[in-house]
Amino acid sequence: MGLLDDFSEEEIKKEKKEPKRPEPEEIIEEPKGLIIQCDSKSESITTGNKHTYNLDIINDTSEEQDLIVTARIFYSSEKEDRVAWEAKMQDEKSLSREDDVFKKEYSLERNEKMPFKVEVWVPDGASYGEKLEVFIEATSKKNRLVSDTIDLLTIARPTVIAVKTQIGQEKNVSDYLSNLAKNKDLGIFSILSPKPVRGYIFLEVMSPHPIEDAIGTMRKAKGVVDGETDIKEIEHFLAPKLAVEGIAEGDIVELSAGPFKGEKARVTKIDESNDEITVELFEATVPIPVTIRGDHVRVIEKE
Repeated sequence: MGLLDDFSEEEIKKEKKEPKRPEPEEIIEEPKGLIIQCDSKSESITTGNKHTYNLDIINDTSEEQDLIVTARIFYSSEKEDRVAWEAKMQDEKSLSREDDVFKKEYSLERNEKMPFKVEVWVPDGASYGEKLEVFIEATSKKNRLVSDTIDLLTIARPTVIAVKTQIGQEKNVSDYLSNLAKNKDLGIFSILSPKPVRGYIFLEVMSPHPIEDAIGTMRKAKGVVDGETDIKEIEHFLAPKLAVEGIAEGDIVELSAGPFKGEKARVTKIDESNDEITVELFEATVPIPVTIRGDHVRVIEKE
């Protein structure tokens, strides 16, 4: 008889059974403290406009909190004679100097969320890249270690405006403003006068007001169009147009340059990558393909 013969099968199974694993402990998240949240912490704004930052101050502690909210502003500008920006806290106090301080006490229940609004105005006369930082801190009165901070950064950016001109005088107005900007600070960064657009030119500027003053006595300019021009409306003018655009295989063209100038030909191939076309001359005894630039032909008959 073997050694295991004295044990029943049930007892043997009990001996082989794996030990019971302990149940996992329930994970309880500790409160995080005070939290300041904002969807956007940085914005680029054109002069003469404002942006509203909508914040939430959250009490994520285990008890009611009496807290102090403070705010200060800091400038960053390359100009010594910069104009004053303004930041308004919760519809209550405006900060316009770096020694201005917003300070107010609030009481928040546990898990309570308090909306907090900050409005920043970018003044006319602000220079390109000028910045205003709003530093906000929320701190518990009971425990100074329970706090949170946030930085809101607002940057002045240029705008695109349209200037109405007499039809046919677009280039003259553009040249006039370009020459004037070389001797006078008008805040002009670029001038666009697209050939297909008649009666308008577009300027990239910090503010439209210096432009209004500059063209006030100019007969060829009729004034600045109200409002900002969306860059999407003119961005197709910024990309160079291919000379072969609008030319199709089979079109009859007249050559305007080169040894075959004045001759007529039929387009047999278009190479957009090199902005060239291949044609066969009508007058040639043997049809030989000739490759020329797209801007060296004039379409005289569509296929």
